[in-house]
Formats: sequence, C-alpha cells, structure tokens
Amino acid sequence: MTAREALEIGTLGGAEVLGRDDVGCLAPGMSADLIAINLDRPALAGAEHDPVAALVLCQIDAVDYSFINGRRVVDRGALTTVELPRLLQQTRRLAADMVRGPLR
Repeated sequence: MTAREALEIGTLGGAEVLGRDDVGCLAPGMSADLIAINLDRPALAGAEHDPVAALVLCQIDAVDYSFINGRRVVDRGALTTVELPRLLQQTRRLAADMVRGPLR
C-alpha cells in the first residue's frame, strides 16, 4: 500500500464508512479539516521529496496550522480555541485527584 492509498483510505474511505458525502476531500461545498506542517524540522529531514509519505509514515508530534470546518484552531503551533495554561492547570489538578483516589 502506498502512502497516498493510505491517505485516501483515511479520508475518502472514512467518509464512505460514515455514510457522509460532505467530507473526505477538499472541494467547494465540502466540510473540511486542513492541517499544515513545516517540513523543516529534524523529524522530517529529507521528506521534501514526498510530503504525503512523510505525513503518513513519520511521527508528526505537532502541526503548525489547523483549520476545522473553516475555523483556525492552531496558528503557528499554538492552540487558538483554549487557554492552554488554564487547561493544563485543571488537568494537573484532576490527575492529582485521581491519584489520591476516592474520598473516604
């Protein structure tokens, strides 16, 4: 299976499995999510010759831009939809509560 075939299975194939004809590809009138990744990072060194294969086969730990249904969610690597420090503080508090266990 090629990287492009895998991408097609994950996009058009995923839409088909869900019974959706409004997602799965970038085209006018379609709901779409889009990411952009800067290939100039050590984990993707040498990937310029086939960016699709890099996206499918390499470990991508962060995206530079993400648009979900036309809304910018990640801008230059930073989340735009949440206050990250506040979310991290809340997550740490909840994790500590879980470690302590149920109240006695």
